[in-house]
Amino acid sequence: MENTANRKLEAARLKKRWSIGVTSKKIGVSVNTFNRWERGLQRPQPGKLDQLCLAFAMSPQELGFDPILTPRDCATTTVQEPTPADNPTAGLPTTPVCNETTAPLPQHDKFFLYVEPVKKNPATLYQALDDGGNEWVSRKQATAFLASAPLAVFDLARHTKELLLYSDEVLSFCTTCLPLCWQLYYEGGFTELGCVLPGYITQLSTLAQLPSQQQAQAAHLASQIHQLGYLLALQHRDYGTSLEHTQKALHYGEVARDFNLQTASLARRAYVYSCMHRHMPKLLAYQEALRLCNHCSPLLKGYIYAGLAETYADCGDESRTREFLRRAREHYPDRPEDDPVYSYTHFRWATFYTFAGKMYLHLHQPQQAWKAFATVEQLVPIDEEPYRVELLVNQATTALALEELEQSCILLAAAAKAARALGSDLRYDEAYIVYERMQEKWGQEPPVKTLADLFN
Repeated sequence: MENTANRKLEAARLKKRWSIGVTSKKIGVSVNTFNRWERGLQRPQPGKLDQLCLAFAMSPQELGFDPILTPRDCATTTVQEPTPADNPTAGLPTTPVCNETTAPLPQHDKFFLYVEPVKKNPATLYQALDDGGNEWVSRKQATAFLASAPLAVFDLARHTKELLLYSDEVLSFCTTCLPLCWQLYYEGGFTELGCVLPGYITQLSTLAQLPSQQQAQAAHLASQIHQLGYLLALQHRDYGTSLEHTQKALHYGEVARDFNLQTASLARRAYVYSCMHRHMPKLLAYQEALRLCNHCSPLLKGYIYAGLAETYADCGDESRTREFLRRAREHYPDRPEDDPVYSYTHFRWATFYTFAGKMYLHLHQPQQAWKAFATVEQLVPIDEEPYRVELLVNQATTALALEELEQSCILLAAAAKAARALGSDLRYDEAYIVYERMQEKWGQEPPVKTLADLFN
C-alpha cells in the first residue's frame, strides 16, 4: 500500500465539518488510527470500513478505498446458498478443478488485507493485520486470518486453468478450519465471520449435492456450517434466514445419515422460535427432536430434555417441567466437551443452567433462577462474548423479578453496552424489553431514567 494521502477521505470529512477527533469517535477508533487512514499509512479492516461507509453514507471507492470484497463475495451476514446453475464454477467436484477460461486475478483480492502483507514478510503477520495502532494483533484477527486462508485458495481456482484442488482436498481444508469459524463466533467476531462464511457454504453445499464418495462427509460439514449461519443470522434478528439455515442443516444431516446433526438442527429451530416468542412451533420442534433422542449423543439428549423442561415451564405445565428437568440431569455428561457433538454445538453445563434459570423464571421462582445464572457466570469463560451478553440479559431479567432496582439497572446497562459492542441486535432488543418492563415498574426512579440514553 503506497503511503499517499487519502484526499477523498479527507474531503469527505471536511465536507461534514467534522474534526478528526469527532470522526474517530463516530467510527469507534483512536484518533491515531483515523489519522493514519487519512495519511494513507493504513487501511481499515472490513468491519471498520463498513462503519466508516455508514458514518459518511458513502461507498469505499468514494472514500478512497478499493473494495476488499468483490460483488460476488457477500459482505453481509445474510447468506444465500448457491445452486450449480447460478455459479457453475463455484463447486469443486471429485475431478480436479479446471475452469474453461482464464480471468486475470483482481488487483485487490478479497483477502488482500490479510494475505498480501504476509506474502511480503511472513514474520510480520501480526503487525500486518493490526488496525488499531497497536504492535500486536488480537486473537480474533489472527483467527480470522487463519479461517480465511482456505477461501483464498478456493478463489484462486476460479481464475486459473491449473488443476488446483480435488474435492477431498477441499474437504480436508474445511475440516481443519471449520473449528476456527466456530471460534470466531464465540469470540464475537461477527463481522469477520460474515466475510468468510459464504465461501464455506458455497464449497460445502455444492459438494454435498453431488453424488460421490465424499458426499456424506461434505453433507456432514455443510450441516455444521449452516448451523453456524443460523447463529449469525439470529444475532442480527434475521429470523427468516436463521430458520432457512436450520432447515438446510437438517437436510444435510439427513443426507449424511447423522442423527446427531438432525437433532441439533431441530434444537436450533426450537431456539429460533423461542427468540420469536412462538411457543407452539417451539414445542413442536423439540417434540420432533425428542423422537430422535434414542439415536443421538448423551449431550444432545440432555439438551433436548432441558429445552423441553423450559418450554413446559413457559406453558405452565409444572409436572412435565420437573420430569424433563430430571431426565436432563440424568443424561447430561459429566464432561460435555468430550461428547462427539460438542465441537459444533458448544452445549455444556452452562447451557443446562441457562435453561434451568429460564425455567425458574417461568415458574415465578426468581431466587432459584438467580442461583442458576450465578452458576452460569462461574462456568462461562470471560472471552466468550455471545454467552456473556446473554447471561447479562438473563441476570437483569432476574434482578427485575426480584425487585432489585439498583442491581437490575446496573446489569441492564452492562447488557445494553455489551450487546452494542458485540453487534448483537438480538440481545440488545432483549435488553430493551427488560427496560420497558422496568419503566412500567419504576419509571420515575432516577436510576431507571438514566438508562434512557442507552436505548435512544
